[in-house]
Amino acid sequence: MNNYFKNININQTFYNNYINYFIILYSFCLPISRAGVSLSIVLIFLFWILEADFKRKFYEIKINYFIMAIFIFIIYSLIAVLWSSDKIFALEYVKKYYHFLIIPIIFTSLKKEYIDKVFSAFLFGMLISEITSYGIFFELWTKEGVSPNDPSPFMDHTNYSTYLAFTVFILMHKIIHTDDLKWKLAYSIFFLFSTSNLFLNGGRTGQFSFLITLCVIGFLNFKNKLKAVVLFISLGTTIFVSAYNLSPVFKDRFDYFLHDVEVMINEKDFSNSFSLRVALWISGLEASKHNLIFGSGIGDERENANYILQKFNISNDNFKQETENSIDFHNMYVQYIVQLGIVGLIVILLIFYLFFKLDIRDKVYRNLLIIFLILYFCHSMLGNSFHINQSMVLFALFSSIFITISKYEKLKLS
Repeated sequence: MNNYFKNININQTFYNNYINYFIILYSFCLPISRAGVSLSIVLIFLFWILEADFKRKFYEIKINYFIMAIFIFIIYSLIAVLWSSDKIFALEYVKKYYHFLIIPIIFTSLKKEYIDKVFSAFLFGMLISEITSYGIFFELWTKEGVSPNDPSPFMDHTNYSTYLAFTVFILMHKIIHTDDLKWKLAYSIFFLFSTSNLFLNGGRTGQFSFLITLCVIGFLNFKNKLKAVVLFISLGTTIFVSAYNLSPVFKDRFDYFLHDVEVMINEKDFSNSFSLRVALWISGLEASKHNLIFGSGIGDERENANYILQKFNISNDNFKQETENSIDFHNMYVQYIVQLGIVGLIVILLIFYLFFKLDIRDKVYRNLLIIFLILYFCHSMLGNSFHINQSMVLFALFSSIFITISKYEKLKLS
């Protein structure tokens, strides 16, 4: 009998070790390979099942409010299929949320000693991505569909800029808290490498999210708040001015943004990049009033938005989707208040609130949690981040890491 239980423990340790190896692989593949991410998810799930120990796992999941909020969001989205006109499209839409199921798996199986390794694997993946990006920028090599003027090698520039922004902040903390001089120098070079790359590509979302987060995190970490505001606004301004003068891509994109805002205000022209998004947001908020509590359903966003879009002289060619009535409002909060109503929006905000309220006392991890939350919140204001693969897996990985850190800190205190 003793040998039987001993064998069970050996098997569980064996499977758990491989789960942790594949979580590291998942983190490494995040910036560079969608195929690698998919393979990692399959392997993690398979070994999680083989590991068994379900009583402990389900108990840990059950008492974690953040994971419960994620489940409520997925279940409510499935229920919303019932009042969606194109149920096949709606089910396909909801199916993408399987990425969030990795959260409870990582939470119940990631070992404490592997947490830093997961961060390092992500940084290594970003390093490969950035080397590729710089090679494209300097025309040392080419990649199909990627221009030297916007060198985002493995994903769209909006997501890439957010990945870069978070990478810069991770490296900032590595530089501050690493004692080894060689590693401090290596992280400093990587930091400059990443900050430059952030402003070389065309993703304004990550750039402005970075500057906002820089000011907020500085304010939170200094006792002298006035000094913090002055210091980090000065730093942000210096980075902005340098990027504007040194990066032609950033200069062109920022000048275009100012022109876009000017013609939107003065000429009521909503046909350009940012102004088109503003028109979508206004249309979505107006459309949400028709089904305010439970939403219009998934894939029926256009139903009550058409007349507003026509007011802005926006043609349907801008919104060719897989189903006739679907619109991407390029804002997660607007998207879900239209699809799922106030109920759905409350669930989304609850997820962010519970994430923010995680009890993490380690200053570095607490800072990184707040940084990630601000970056992702800003990112979601300019895209449907809970339905874009690269955004979803980024949230899935780091939310699961932070709730795992919180779990281990509670165990240490108990």
